[in-house]
Amino acid sequence: MVAAIGVVSSPGVHKAHAAAWTPVWSDNFDGAAGTGLNTSNWLYDIGTGWGTGEIETMSSSTANVQLDGSGHLKITAIRDANGNWTSGRVETQRADFAAPVGGQLQVSATIQQPNVSGAAAAGYWPAFWMLGAQFRVDHNWPNDGEVDIMEDINGLSSVFGTLHCGVSPGGPCNETTGIGSGQRPCSGCQTSFHTYSVIIDRSVSPEQIRWYLDGANYFTVNANQVDATTWAHAVDHGFFIIFDLAMGGGFPNAFGGGPTAATQSGASLLVDNVQVSTMGGSGGGPTPTATTPPPPTATPPTGSGFTQSASSVGPNQVQLSFQPNGWTAGYVIAHYTVAGGTQQNVTMTYNSSTSRWEYTIGGVSPNNVINYSFTYQQGGLQYDTGTYSYTFGAAPTPTPVPNGGFAQGVSSTGSSQAQFTFQPSGWTAGYVIVHYTVAGGNQQNVTMTYNSGASRWEYTAGGINSGNAVSYSFTYQKGGLQYDTGWYSWTHP
Repeated sequence: MVAAIGVVSSPGVHKAHAAAWTPVWSDNFDGAAGTGLNTSNWLYDIGTGWGTGEIETMSSSTANVQLDGSGHLKITAIRDANGNWTSGRVETQRADFAAPVGGQLQVSATIQQPNVSGAAAAGYWPAFWMLGAQFRVDHNWPNDGEVDIMEDINGLSSVFGTLHCGVSPGGPCNETTGIGSGQRPCSGCQTSFHTYSVIIDRSVSPEQIRWYLDGANYFTVNANQVDATTWAHAVDHGFFIIFDLAMGGGFPNAFGGGPTAATQSGASLLVDNVQVSTMGGSGGGPTPTATTPPPPTATPPTGSGFTQSASSVGPNQVQLSFQPNGWTAGYVIAHYTVAGGTQQNVTMTYNSSTSRWEYTIGGVSPNNVINYSFTYQQGGLQYDTGTYSYTFGAAPTPTPVPNGGFAQGVSSTGSSQAQFTFQPSGWTAGYVIVHYTVAGGNQQNVTMTYNSGASRWEYTAGGINSGNAVSYSFTYQKGGLQYDTGWYSWTHP
């Protein structure tokens, strides 16, 4: 789900219809009010970031994601007393929803967008979308394909449909914008339920993806708009489905920004049902569906937390390690770059003798900086860590010098406290959020407080002890646009 504001004209007028469709999978969200989703069908995505600039923390709490007792999935965005937003993002366990060779795939959901508009809607970003199955293994976006079936922003009573594919930035699909419908009117979509559908059609030449609102086709992308390899990698394979309600980010920023102090907390995305069906054809496409990495060969007792490291294991080698603290990871994927190169995404191997997951990077030169993070599965849920940094064959890298646009820092304010500071250089920040991890723990995301006496934004964090390494970054608003800084490092003395 990324900003989708490009426009491509829609040839033809197709109508979605019920003839000859074979049901594949569905969920009507029946269940008692206030209960969670059926985790046989759904995964909760936990955390923040997502590469879009959105500022909320996604949660599995029933305050954010629940069945409403009336046959609906209810995803609610909530702002706490400190100005921090939480919301929900869920994805299907299944990732094999594919158009058969020579056939069609239809994915539909009946949805009421958050019933909020005007200044109170600033920053709201509801979405119903799909990612290619292989993304769960290699995180290779947008090559693995993304089909945005419904997006709207800032309560505009709109719908946007988009295909993301190829490479980013630029490439055959004009990323990060993608090949999109642009803003289309969606009257009453915030006050009542409407049906959003996409059909991937491999029965025609060239193949097509068609978007529908209440059965009326409003946008079409043809395979010959990109090269054959790009299309096959993005479209001709299995997908998994995602519903989420983001707050802020690049897409809302392109239409006025948000959230702001006037944004209303507590609006919800309601989903009445989701349906998957196929018609015709003779089986799946040529791109393989993602496979789950093998389970560890040892079974630690249950628990929480992890220890991670990067260390030199040879003249040109660095080993990344990830060790669960008393629990079993279903899989661990390492994402890393060396000296600012292309990101690599590899499934790590479990070492039963050390009770940890390991992967060795080769071809590393002295003073190369390795930035890395992990994706791991715990208790059936998938999590992403923060980003860590390691310099091969050199002393730890000092905190980067600011580029003149702002000054930032961390200082000890007690035996177990540290204060983060962010000071704009001659301009006013609409808000500043600090993201940080302590000793490789879970990432925290906190809206900072402006200190008018010091003319800077501040936040004091506890639980940081002598010797703890802190990785941190900032998200800030300048001139109505949101920006993310790089990551910095600091160790409590």
